[in-house]
Amino acid sequence: MLHKFFYISIFLIFASAFSQQNATISGNVTDFEIGNEPILFASVKIKESAASVQTNFHGNYRFENIASGEYILVFSFLGYDDKEIAVSVKEDKNYNVNVALTSKTIAIDLLSDTEIAGNETISKNSANKISSID
Repeated sequence: MLHKFFYISIFLIFASAFSQQNATISGNVTDFEIGNEPILFASVKIKESAASVQTNFHGNYRFENIASGEYILVFSFLGYDDKEIAVSVKEDKNYNVNVALTSKTIAIDLLSDTEIAGNETISKNSANKISSID
C-alpha cells in the first residue's frame, strides 16, 4: 500500500511540473501623445486566434496559459492606429509587452460653399422651390 502511495505521489509531482509549461503575456497600453496615460478598454488580440482581452482601468492586460510559439499581438482602440508586435513565447516564461498607441490622423477635404450648394438656381417666386440644378 505504501508503494502505491509513493508512485502516485511521484506521478502527481511530475504531472504538475510538466503541465505548467505555459507562458504569460501581460503589459500596459498607453497614449503616446498624452504623456503615456493609460488607455482604458483597449482591445488586445492574438492574431489568427480567438484569444482577446481588454485593458482594465489602469491600461493593463494579461494573457495566461499561452503555449510556446510565435505570436503577433494586435493592439487597437477607436481613434488610434492599430499596432502589431511579434512575440516569441517560450515555455514557463512571463513576457511584458508595453505599447504606446498614436492617434489616427484624419484628413478632411473641406468643400467651398459653392460646391456644397451644387450651383442651384432658385426661383424668385418661391425661396423654397428649386427650379433647376445645373
